[in-house]
Order: sequence, then structure tokens, then C-alpha cells
Amino acid sequence: MNEKPRPDPDDLLAAIKREAEKETRARLKIFFGMAAGVGKTFAMLQAAHELKGRGINVVAGYVETHGRAETQELLDGLPHVPRLKIKYRGIEWEEMDLDAILKLKPEYVLVDELAHTNVEGARHKKRYQDVLELLDHGINVHTTLNVQHVESLVDTVQQITGITVQETVPDSVLDRADEIELVDLPTEELLKRLAEGKVYTPERSAAAVQNFFRKGNLTALREIALRKTAERVGMDLQEYMQVNRVEGPWKTVERLMVAVGASPYSEQLIRWTRRLAATMEAPWMAVYVQTSLGLTQSEQNRLRQNMALARELGAELVTTVDEDVVKALIRVARQKNATQIIVGKSLSRSFWDFARGGALVDRLIADSGGIDVYVVQSELSIATPPKRFRLQFRSGASQYFYACGAVILVSVLCYLASAIIDYRSVGMFLLSTVSLLALLVGRGPIFAAATLSAFIWNFFFIPPRFTFHIYAFSDALMVGMYFIIALVGGALTARVRGREIAVRRREEQAVALYALAKELNSAKSLDDIMRIAEHQIGRTFNARIGCFLPQGADKLSPTPHSASTFTPKSEKEWSVALWAYQNRKPAGRDTNTLPFAEAIYYPLLTGNEAVGVIGIAPLLARPLTLEQEGLLQTFLHQIAIAIEREMLRAAAEQAHLLAESERLYKTLFNSISHELRTPISAIMSASESLLHAVASQRPEIKTALAKEIHWAAERLNRLIENLLDMTRLESGLIQPKRDWCDVHDLINVAVKKLGAELAGHSLSVSVSPDMPLIKIDFGLMEQALANLLHNAAVYAPAGSTIQIRAWAKDESGVIMIADNGPGLPAEALSRVFEKFYRVRGTQAGGLGLGLSIARGFVEAHKGTIVAENHAEGGAQFTIRLPLEPQNAEKISKLL
Repeated sequence: MNEKPRPDPDDLLAAIKREAEKETRARLKIFFGMAAGVGKTFAMLQAAHELKGRGINVVAGYVETHGRAETQELLDGLPHVPRLKIKYRGIEWEEMDLDAILKLKPEYVLVDELAHTNVEGARHKKRYQDVLELLDHGINVHTTLNVQHVESLVDTVQQITGITVQETVPDSVLDRADEIELVDLPTEELLKRLAEGKVYTPERSAAAVQNFFRKGNLTALREIALRKTAERVGMDLQEYMQVNRVEGPWKTVERLMVAVGASPYSEQLIRWTRRLAATMEAPWMAVYVQTSLGLTQSEQNRLRQNMALARELGAELVTTVDEDVVKALIRVARQKNATQIIVGKSLSRSFWDFARGGALVDRLIADSGGIDVYVVQSELSIATPPKRFRLQFRSGASQYFYACGAVILVSVLCYLASAIIDYRSVGMFLLSTVSLLALLVGRGPIFAAATLSAFIWNFFFIPPRFTFHIYAFSDALMVGMYFIIALVGGALTARVRGREIAVRRREEQAVALYALAKELNSAKSLDDIMRIAEHQIGRTFNARIGCFLPQGADKLSPTPHSASTFTPKSEKEWSVALWAYQNRKPAGRDTNTLPFAEAIYYPLLTGNEAVGVIGIAPLLARPLTLEQEGLLQTFLHQIAIAIEREMLRAAAEQAHLLAESERLYKTLFNSISHELRTPISAIMSASESLLHAVASQRPEIKTALAKEIHWAAERLNRLIENLLDMTRLESGLIQPKRDWCDVHDLINVAVKKLGAELAGHSLSVSVSPDMPLIKIDFGLMEQALANLLHNAAVYAPAGSTIQIRAWAKDESGVIMIADNGPGLPAEALSRVFEKFYRVRGTQAGGLGLGLSIARGFVEAHKGTIVAENHAEGGAQFTIRLPLEPQNAEKISKLL
């Protein structure tokens, strides 16, 4: 009876974790179709009504009916969240109100058109980002998506339709989906709906049929959608079989698996499997089983070439560790739900095949169960000659020397003690020596030690001594059993040791991956990621590392990152890195592409995009083993994801800055337009009146008009000063020139400057007698006080009192300006010092820069300014400036 294969514990644990995460996280369901008009939105609304019928709280977050009556009827039966209105370039746009949905927190929300790009001013650039935020907040989402919007399929769709799709959704979002429901419709039926005006208006339908909605395009898109859905279903099935430990395969779809090794004929097997997979349109994988039996350098090189060929031809690469190749192949085939295994046919048999219970092919066929096995004969032109027995010294001469030396040393000690121990005890000592040697050396040295110890024991210790002749049958039997036990025991111990080494190697790889992931997760910038990449790869693979990042569109920086320990010495060397970046393939040393290079260059890939190149120049001459190559690929994938994440974060910040810059630009433009227009209109009106004959003959009119012109000029001057002050603050050119000043003088100058504005208010000034001199830039602080007083004069009602108080407290000089106006709304207290910020509902006038400039001047003195509402009503601004030790001599001169 065949032993039921044990599942891989790592794969099983990962599958169980994924299932546990699915049980706790919010669910995402995508209604997937080949094109617009197949009924995705209609199916989504029908599913929503089913949820509503079960008493589940479901709302429509954003659903586009496109004027279809039956769709609108379904939508009307569901509660919906009002859309967010955003004004952009003079047009009012409607988007999904993300904050309203998060506040409402329904169980399910419907979000149509997942690939939609939000209008500028929305929180996220893409709607799928809105959906991800909803999922993060525990809200289940139903959404719709057309196949042409899947990121990985954009090039295929462009080749078929000739149209480049701009709005795309990353494949990771589809991977995040808990369920993908295909909404399918025959091509003829969709064209009929299009002709009947059920998809677009008649005018748009006619244009669509001539372009995107051609029958050939729709047929191809339908096939892609069906294949994409089938691929997802296959992944779900494989995960189900892993979690539930179902012994496969389930032949729902053909999957091919080819066994690959260091044999020169594996290349033929790989190409044969690729042709078969293309004919059957089936996915395929290449599997290598690593045993404790080491490989020579030439075999390692050949194995790397075979695996590289399989990867290039589109195979999924799988490496597993096991001493029994047949059991390993069957285990992987069942785990991956492979339906067919392809192996090469051995042209000869050996004693070892008989010892293992038959040739590999025979055992594979006998144990494969429901898995089909293809046995491929090698081509006659490359047929292998019959195998001959030949020794392969894999352990090295030193191990043979140590093993034989240990046996000889123990034999000498036993010979010296032969007077007190008999020959049977000597046999036990030698057997123990061989068993212990198995923990230190390979199988070849163990075989040599077992053979040597048997001969020494026979010749020097078993009577008659100093001859190989044995008289007693029991002694002869004992020597034979000794040899067998020593050989088998040593071999078994060596096998255990080999497995222990393999486990230790896997543990080291896991620790290295964990360390890399942990450091990348804590990286704060792209520079941190590059330093981590250089340190981890250089330490793990004993190599010098060169990191190259993109520089513009499809361009690579010729200068490696500052964290690099390897720099190309010539333009020719750098061109290898550029080729790897542009072609998305490894190149350079130990590859078939540009092998003259000093280093091997790997592109850092995320999907179909390269986010950089890492060059690896090993300090040792030998190339990486297949196991090291696999670990390196995992390292590179983690680093590429971290770089992409950082680039996306930087792009998001840049987009936010651009949006904020545009908002400030619009605010500034609108404010300046208003602020310039008002005084200029006053100046023009007054000057025209002065030119009038009547006005020029009456002095009182001339005086009034001159005052009006002066007022308008002061307003213009204040506007220009504010703009210049803000420019100086943002450029960092403000460097206070401090000197000792009297607070009385500072307040008096600021009040005098705003005499006209403060004329309609009662002013109360109170300076504490113990208020010391403060060391400040008089001009900057006078401007800051003037801005605060102007703000109070504008917003406090006429006739009200404006208070100015100054005192010393806790080594700080405090200046407070308070009014009896309406005060500040609670939400404005934290924003009142922002550029161009104006409290809603206030009167027009000003740019909203005065308070921001005041804060900038105060902070330039290492002080603080706080806005608050005082208990009696009105706004209150408090400035705190650090007091410095006073120099009596300087102060006396000042006084």
C-alpha cells in the first residue's frame, strides 16, 4: 500500500493563515466582464437586493446606471449615499463620498467602476484606493470591473484592439478579492444590445461598433475574461485542497509538471514540455528535487542553465528537498494539482536501481495513482552511452584522509591495549569510530573507513593474527556483519546529517528573509531601502552590491546609489545594467547574455515594471547555486516591492503637494484679483473725480479724495508687503537681527502704524512693571503685532475694546492681543495660521496671510503663538518669546 504523502508544513500553515485572515477581514467581490453592457452593474444590484432581503445593511456608494431603466429601477430600491460634489476647472463633478460611507459604516457598500480615476480634489487618485480604504475599515464591498482594465492585460488588450487603456487596476487588487463572479454574455447578444441602444446612445453605439466593439475584439476579450476567471478559480481550488488535505489531482484543468535535474537531457525535456503545454494551452511547472548527494561544479552550472531555460519559457519553478526523488515528485504534483508528470527515460539499469526497488520511471508509474506519467525518450542524436561504474570523489581528499587517519589512530590505541581487551571489544571500538565519523564526513569517506577498519580488525586482531585467514565460522560471520553494520550505520548517520544540514540551511534562509523583511518594513526612505539591500545581500551572498535606480521614463541612472559597494569601471559594464533594466531580464556574469561583465545584473521587477537594477559581484569565483539563486530572487522581489511602495508614497505626496499648490494658487489668484481690484478701483475713481472741474475747485472734496487715494495706496502696500514677507519666510531668508528692545516702544509703534484702522475701537494697553527688555528684531516683531492688531480691528465690531497686555512669566515674555468680536469657530483654532485660510462666513478682504506671517516671524525668534477664545467672548492671540540674560552695560547704553 502506498504511503499517503504528508503535506508540506510551510505551505499548509500559509494556507491556514490565509483562511484565517479571510474569516476576519472585510470581503471584496468583483463582478467581472469582458466589456461594458454585459450586465455587471445589474448583477451587482441583484446581489445587493438578495443581501437586503436577508436583513443585511447594504447601501449604494456609487452606482452608474448609464440611463438604463431596468438598472435604475433596481437602484431605486436601495438606500444610497449622496455623491460628493467637487468643483474642478469651473465644472461641478460628482464622486463617491468616502467620508460619508465611513461615517455611516454599512455592512456592504456598492461601488461601481473600480478602475475609475477620481477628479482632482478627491482624497485618492483612483477609486480602487477608495475601495481599499473601505475594506481596511471593515466594510464589505461589491464592485464591477472590465477585463481591459486589469494592469497585466493592458498590453494584450492594446495589441488586440489597438486602443491603449489609461485607467487600470493593479493585479494585487484582484488577488485581494475574496470572490470574482464572471458576468458573461455571448458576443452576438452584446452587439444586439448595443444596436438597440441598451448600452450607449445610438450615436455612441455606431461609433463603438466601428472601434472597440468589433466582433473580433469582443470575442478575444471574452476569451481573456474567461481564462482570467478560470485561473482564479484554479488558484482557489488548489488552496482548498491544501487546507483540507485533499489528495489530488482533481483534473479540472490540465497542469503539466516536468522533472528537471543536472542531466544534459533535461533541456530536451523542458522544451518538449513547453511544446505540449502550448498545444494543450495548459500551465506547467519545472520541479527540481534536491538530495543530500552533492553536485559537482559542472553539474551545478548545468542545473542553473536548465532552470533558467524553464523560467525563460514560462514555467513555474519549484525546488523541494527529499532523499526519495519519486516521493518528492508525487508530493509536489499532488500539492500543485498537476495532472501529468513528464520524465526522461533511462537507457540503462544499474544495481542501485534494483537496490532502491526499481528504476525511477517504474516506481513513479507504480506510485503515481491518478496522475498521468509521460516518459520521453532522448533524441538519437544526443543519446547517452551506456552507464559505466565510475567513482566520483565529491567529499574531497581531506575528508578521506581524516576518516582513514581516525580509524588507524583508534586501531593503534587498541593494539597497544590488546593485552587487556579482546578482539571483540576492538570491533566495537572501530564500529563506534565509523559511526561517529558519519557525523563529520561524507558517504565516500565513511565507505572507505568501514572497509579499512574491517581489514585492520581482521588482520591485526582476529585470530590467527597478521593474516586475512579466518578459521572460525563465527568470526567470519562476525566480520561480514561488522562490515555491513558499519557501512549501513554510517550511511544512515550521514543521511541524517545531510538532512540536518538541509534543515539548517532552510532555517538560515528563513532567518535571512525575516531580517530583510523586518528591516524593509521599518525603512523610512528610499535611501534606507538601498542601504538595507546592500547590507543584507552583501552579507548573505558574500558579494559587492551596486544599486541603480530609475532616472526619468525608461532611463537608468548611470551612477550607483551611494550605499553601493560596487561601481562599474567602464561604460561597457554599465551598459549591461541598462540592458537588464530595459529588457527586464538578468544579464552579465554567469548568464548567456553579455557574460563578459564583472557582475550579474538583476532587474527589480514589480509586475511588468522595473523599479531598478541590482548588480552583484561575488567575492568568490564560483557562481551561485540553485538554492542561493532562489533565495536571491526572493530577496530581490521583497526589495522591489519596498522600492515600489516608497515610490508610490513619494508620488502620492507629490500629487498631494501639487493639488495643494494648485489650491493655493487658485486661492492666491482669486484673493489678489479681489484685493488689487478694490484699491485700484478706488484710486481710479478718486483720480477721475480730482480731474473733474467741480472737485478741483472745492478743497474739502480734494482732501477727501486724496485721503481715499492714500487709503487705497496703503492697502496695496500692505498687500505687497504681505506677499514679500511670505516669500521671504518660505525661502528661509528670514534671519532676525536681534537687539534689546522695550515692549512699550514695540506696542506704541505697531499701534501708531494702524492708527486709521484702530480709530473706531477702544484700545486698552497694559504692560507689567516687571516686564524686562526683550532681545528681538524690532521690525519683524512690530510687523507681527501689526498683523494681529489689524486682524482684531477687521473682525471686532466697531466701538469694541481691543486689549494689549504684556508680562513676564516662566522665563518668557508674553504679549497678548484680545478683542470682543465673535471669536473663532472650534475647527478654525488649529488652522487659523495656515496660508490663505479664512474663516467661513467672514467678510471679504485680505489674502489670509497676515496671521501666517505673524506666526512665521514669531517662530523665527524661537517663540510660539497660540489662538484661542477667551471666556468673556472674542478671539485671543498669545505670543511667548524666550527671555535672555540681560547685559547691564548694553542696556544702560540703550537707555
